[in-house]
Amino acid sequence: MHKKIHVVSFDVPFPPDYGGVLDVFLRAKGLKVLGYSVILHCYEYGRGRNHDFSEIADEIYYYDRKNGVKSALSSLPYIVKSRNSEELLKRLLADDAPILLEGQHSTFWVDELIKNNRKVAVRMHNIEWQYYRDLTADAKTTSERLFFGLESRKLRKQELKLKGIPLLCISKSDREYYQNGGFQTVYLPVTIHPDLVLSPIESEPFGLYHGNLSVPENREAIEKLIEENKREKFDLPIVIAGKNPSVNLVKKIEGQGWKCVANPGDSELNDLMRSCSLHLLIGFKSSGVKLKVIRALLTGKTCIATKEMTGTSGLEKHCEIWDPVLPLASKIKQVLAENRPAENRLEDLEKAFGVEKLKEVLEEIGFLTTIGHIGT
Repeated sequence: MHKKIHVVSFDVPFPPDYGGVLDVFLRAKGLKVLGYSVILHCYEYGRGRNHDFSEIADEIYYYDRKNGVKSALSSLPYIVKSRNSEELLKRLLADDAPILLEGQHSTFWVDELIKNNRKVAVRMHNIEWQYYRDLTADAKTTSERLFFGLESRKLRKQELKLKGIPLLCISKSDREYYQNGGFQTVYLPVTIHPDLVLSPIESEPFGLYHGNLSVPENREAIEKLIEENKREKFDLPIVIAGKNPSVNLVKKIEGQGWKCVANPGDSELNDLMRSCSLHLLIGFKSSGVKLKVIRALLTGKTCIATKEMTGTSGLEKHCEIWDPVLPLASKIKQVLAENRPAENRLEDLEKAFGVEKLKEVLEEIGFLTTIGHIGT
């Protein structure tokens, strides 16, 4: 007899190269550490199906998203309606193992699962309707504004179907929102592992900003860095690293005399994170918990962050919080001069975000008491 769990992911969590899928990857890995046989179900739409998942799963199944007009015109949110595989439902109903649905995206079959007396929980990666409302504000075209605005309203309505199901919230502020709305909630932070720790290496001084450079939020952060450098020049070189920067963005970065590293591989990015003098964790949207903050903190390097990047997750005490009223150049100068050691940082992070925290939450929602046969 073995503990068995189904994990239904909104996307293929490999490579774990952006926040949402990294969260899925790390939690599945934590479940394996806790002795679970993990059955991973993934909606695949561009990330491929030929991955070695042995580190995080014992079985893996892929499903196509049903993109197109029919999903777009549904009364359900597009991100939910397009993930409605009947094959997935059959597999989930074939045994009595608990089911972890990753994101509101994966909740199409939640009524059927409850009707069949299945133990279900939903990992809320953020408050989706608020996220889409913010996308509406950032939209460049009328059609985008209409789509994001409608999706936000649909998500807010469909969210009500999740009442009575444990919602595993990624941040304490998200949990407070759902508690106030009468939902059953538990705070479950990102799960970290000792092998995420990157030992620092010495190099010439530089500051590092990294992220998906095609995402509007991250482009906004880079624009702010450039604006701050013009306001008062930084004392050290800056490297901007990440996925898919536009030609125009690269020109702007290099126009500051900075270096842009486009589409770095995992090892290249890890080396940059280990060797930089400090991490610039700049962002102005407070949804969820930013996994790149945790990754940066695990290098032991100094981290300058905006309050939106840390929230009230406990990460703020390990960062140097920058108030944009003051020049960023002055903050950089100050933290480099002080050069404060990262005392007890790894110990604190392990206590707050380690596998034991995952175990505690699974016990709270009753998942650790459910046993299933492998291969059923």
